[in-house]
Amino acid sequence: MNKDQNSIQKTIVEARKTWGFGRFSEEDQMLLLCGITAELGELSTAVRAEYIYKKPHIPDEDKSSLKHEMADVAIFLYALADKCNVDLDEAIKSKIEINNKRFKK
Repeated sequence: MNKDQNSIQKTIVEARKTWGFGRFSEEDQMLLLCGITAELGELSTAVRAEYIYKKPHIPDEDKSSLKHEMADVAIFLYALADKCNVDLDEAIKSKIEINNKRFKK
C-alpha cells in the first residue's frame, strides 16, 4: 500500500492486524476473496429478509443488520485491495469517470 492511500484502507489494514488477520502469507488474496464471498451471502440474506420477505427490521445495533453486513463486505474488499496493491478509492473514482463517459447521454 502506498503512503498516499486513503485513511479508510489504512485503518482497515491496521485493524485487521489486531484482529489476528495480518498473519497470512501469499494465500491472503484467496482467503480474503473467500471472506468477501461469505459476507456477500450474509448481505444477500439480510437484503432478502428486509426487502423481499418483509421481515421485521433488524436494529442497526445488531451485528447482522444490513449496514453491518455491507460494512463487512467493504472491510474484506479494502483488505483484498491492499494485498493486491490497489488504492480502492482511486480505483472507484477512476471507474466512476469511465462510467460517466460511457453512459453519458
